[in-house]
Amino acid sequence: MKSSFDNLRVPISFGEKPTEDVALNAYLFSRSGKLLETSPVRGDAVEFKTAGVNPRLYRVLLAPASDRKSDAITSLAELESLKPYELVLDINREGLISPAVIPGDYSRLWLKRSCRVRGRVIKNFALGSIQQDRGICHARVHICEVDRILFWINRIPDRIIKRIPEIVVTPQWPIPIPEPDPEPFELDFDPRAAGLAELNPQPLPPKASARSLFGFNAASEFAAPVEPELQTRISQLKSAPEELASAQSAILASPRMLGVLNSGNATSIRKMIVENFALFHPYFCHVHWLLPYFYRYDQVALTYTDMNGAFDVVFKYYDTGDKPDLYFWVEVLINGVWTTVYKPPIPCNTYWNYVCGSSVTIRVTDPRVRWECNDIIEGDIVWIKTIGSAASVSHIQQQDVTTFIQGKNFNHIGLSDILNIGGISPNKNLSPFGSNLHFIVQFGSGLPVAGMYYYRWSYRKLRNADLSPASALPPASLHQGQDLYKPYTYEYYDALMHKHFGQNAFKLGPNSVNGQDDLYIIPPAMPANSPVNAGELSPLWDQNTLTIDLDSTKLDEGLYEFILELFDVNGNKLSALPKHLFQVPHYNSFAPSVDAPDVNLLVNGATADGFKMKVRIDNSGCGANVFKIKVNGAEASTDCCGFVPYPPGADIQIAYRAYHPQNLATFGFNVQKGTCNDALQQSFTNASGMVIGNTDGYARDNFSIYRKSFSPAQLLGVCAAGGKAAYAEHLHVYALATNGYSRLTHLDASGLAAFALEPA
Repeated sequence: MKSSFDNLRVPISFGEKPTEDVALNAYLFSRSGKLLETSPVRGDAVEFKTAGVNPRLYRVLLAPASDRKSDAITSLAELESLKPYELVLDINREGLISPAVIPGDYSRLWLKRSCRVRGRVIKNFALGSIQQDRGICHARVHICEVDRILFWINRIPDRIIKRIPEIVVTPQWPIPIPEPDPEPFELDFDPRAAGLAELNPQPLPPKASARSLFGFNAASEFAAPVEPELQTRISQLKSAPEELASAQSAILASPRMLGVLNSGNATSIRKMIVENFALFHPYFCHVHWLLPYFYRYDQVALTYTDMNGAFDVVFKYYDTGDKPDLYFWVEVLINGVWTTVYKPPIPCNTYWNYVCGSSVTIRVTDPRVRWECNDIIEGDIVWIKTIGSAASVSHIQQQDVTTFIQGKNFNHIGLSDILNIGGISPNKNLSPFGSNLHFIVQFGSGLPVAGMYYYRWSYRKLRNADLSPASALPPASLHQGQDLYKPYTYEYYDALMHKHFGQNAFKLGPNSVNGQDDLYIIPPAMPANSPVNAGELSPLWDQNTLTIDLDSTKLDEGLYEFILELFDVNGNKLSALPKHLFQVPHYNSFAPSVDAPDVNLLVNGATADGFKMKVRIDNSGCGANVFKIKVNGAEASTDCCGFVPYPPGADIQIAYRAYHPQNLATFGFNVQKGTCNDALQQSFTNASGMVIGNTDGYARDNFSIYRKSFSPAQLLGVCAAGGKAAYAEHLHVYALATNGYSRLTHLDASGLAAFALEPA
């Protein structure tokens, strides 16, 4: 009997002849998982050049050779996506390797079908009260097929399988991550990182209503903004009960399923999950640490959106007898880097049984994605649009407008209405600007020309943080030598003739010309035009131009005037320009643009020497403190334990400090009694508003401390019979500052305290 082989030759046959010819590759691995050789299957056998003492020392797997990834396989993990079949190598009595028979299921599985996938990537852009859906151009769309669990259920560790019954039968929210950490497991990504890697990088799209953006208290004009992360969690919790209730009812109504789940037998539970996966999916969808165990995906196509945000691509998929399950994630070029802007959790965002050819809408909400691919505007036009992506220049208050808020005068000059807070009439401008600020301008197709070639932003401080007059100084350059580039995309094809988008950039400045520093080239409408002269295939760029990236933290708090001036090719400053050259967004519809009003111009008789806008800068942080309870004017406890003894008829005072140095913040204060939902008590104790004056019965002093007195009965409410109760006090102060993309949450502050009432 032969005991060694000069090379390995494995006879192969199909248990059921394929309806179509299937080209196969064979992959020879060592027992430790190292790829030794790849060889095509020819006729009824595969032969490897690798010499071996005994075939039992090797592993041989077959997979379709028609897949473009088949030649690039380097590991067992990479081979998984091709649905490989592993041969059993055995030596017969003659000392030869016995023929390997491929099951009929695999011959059908390896056949591929074509599927057309089309859709659109959009974002809702909110510019103050204006909201519009716009397509996102040149976004990179990754189309992935989610594997059926049938193919890899047996590789999930027993300890994970045995956790399923407690999750399904008696769910406790939130379900903790299992300990110890998951053991090494052959996946497309690390399960220990999956909880972060698969989380949605974007918040849920906010509603238009102010009540959905702010925790609204009917007793007050104001309340605190609800953060996007909290909105996401609230949405998940709201959607979970209905799905889970339906799934749980079906499971609990089945004695057989309950018997298997309670058996502790991992093999039986696995089989039950595969047979009834639709019932288990709602649980897995809301338990993030289960994602890497029960959901895997493989990218099947990569495509790019057109100028309207649309995509249309055909891919091949393995015909497993059902329709493909598709998952999408999206990247966008941000400051020259491909950045993930949409990648939600797999199970809750997969298009199960996708109907090929049907349209998919992917709604991006990442605040970094700007309004791009807008139409070219004709002529000599300078349209000053926004700060960031959402703060319309037309919605920044340019004059002194004072309203009465919570008994105090409030001046709105230099503030934006980007947060759209309700409750103020006639003006809602409350947001100052902070952090990094991008001034977005669109230049018309008639520019640049020799007579109008450069631009420059300058600034001067008009007022201090308290709006008192600042020292008069001449305008100075705002750029301070900053390098600015305008990126553009172009098309290119790889070796397989697949189209891709590349990225390049043109340097706008700074340039020094004729004694003038910090001059920046006005970009042409198309990068193929002079002075860019981009030579790549189909170069395109956003018509919006980030004309300055201002780090406002380098400026003191106060009101500033920012000035945009133009220069000719020789560096001469232009003056006496037609007023209509400078445009701003339409107040109500944003587009089309309108002539800038005189309040936004450096007026020179019937002409203008430039554009200007007053903007209030404020990077101040908030303050939040919750103080000890006072009984009849004195602190009730001298220690930190929080017990508050009170005599009959006592005056019980609650106090907290909600602070912002310029009063540019809102707050929310909540008193929760034990586990009771005592609405009457909360109507007395809860408060919200701006940190400017009295609200909801709380009197504010000059140190921003809010105080209110209560009787024991008002606080005890439903707990009056026992005369005692425990309480938690929550205070959150929300800065109203924005960078034009989103609110600056890092400036917020919060406070938490607890106390317990008991009869003295």
